[in-house]
Amino acid sequence: MEWFEKSKIRLCFDENGEFRLLCVSDYHAPAERDWDERLIRAEEALLDEARPDLMMILGDLTHDGALDTRDRLERYAAAIAGPMEARGIPWAHVPGNHDREEGIPTEVFAAYPHCLSVRGPAELPGYGTYLMPVYPSDGGEEPALLLWAFDSHRGGVWERECGIPGPVEFRSQTTGFDRGGGVTHRQALWFWETDCRIEAVFGRRIPGIMLMHSPLAEHRLIPTNPSLTGMTGALEESCGIPSLNSGLFAAAYERGDILAVVTGHDHINTFAGRYMGIELSEDGSLGYDVYGSDHLRGGRLLTFRENDVRAFASEHVYLKNCPGAADFLFREGHDD
Repeated sequence: MEWFEKSKIRLCFDENGEFRLLCVSDYHAPAERDWDERLIRAEEALLDEARPDLMMILGDLTHDGALDTRDRLERYAAAIAGPMEARGIPWAHVPGNHDREEGIPTEVFAAYPHCLSVRGPAELPGYGTYLMPVYPSDGGEEPALLLWAFDSHRGGVWERECGIPGPVEFRSQTTGFDRGGGVTHRQALWFWETDCRIEAVFGRRIPGIMLMHSPLAEHRLIPTNPSLTGMTGALEESCGIPSLNSGLFAAAYERGDILAVVTGHDHINTFAGRYMGIELSEDGSLGYDVYGSDHLRGGRLLTFRENDVRAFASEHVYLKNCPGAADFLFREGHDD
């Protein structure tokens, strides 16, 4: 079906009726030196602990086009892909606000056998907005779960893609607005229209989750209302939301089939909470070439059961609790 990209690997619930999705982000490969090797060891430890069926890297793999030569790009891609490829674990990514398409082309990652990243529909702004179906364990052709991936862009998307001035930037104690970034309204419309077409074909709304780098405007409601939203995890910096609301959350809420929105971007936030029945979370930073904290490093693990997809489990897997990580954690290095 045209809305499902052709995939080299068919994502399925396993023989026990379970599907495990691990989300990580914010590697930030630097310009002035090679990346810190602890990143790769962190990937390995986290993969072995979480045992995911898919690992999703939610953006900021680089830092403002840091990989300025083909040699560095290919070496970096081989390094970060290595742990997943060696374990036969499918993986994919979306770009973050520090990534540049010219700096880390999707095709470089997509060449790896277990990478499912694609550019997505040409009519949408940016790259990396696409849909991945997860099929039932019995081999059926009707997806049991949909993974909606979004490019949440970098500053200036409104000027570049729409030819209009970017929104005004404001700040507060709990939110740090990122001027000009975020998912666009066109992408929200793409979600709505595609989801409606899928419902028309299968006769039901298929549960799904959204995956992107920058948090939605509604993410701020979790730390500002921790008791009402059942917040867990840490808020150690302001929630960097877009300064313009694209309406994506409203579309997800009205469709009634989105269970969670998982994001990265804020390196020392690991919170999760539920607003209007949808879990909103951030996954912290896994990288060592940018500010972060070994007390918080890790990834968000979502575990779905085939017999009740909506009753999923969500937890932040802390790297400090992973066997094998103790010998490289809490060591002097490049992180702040």
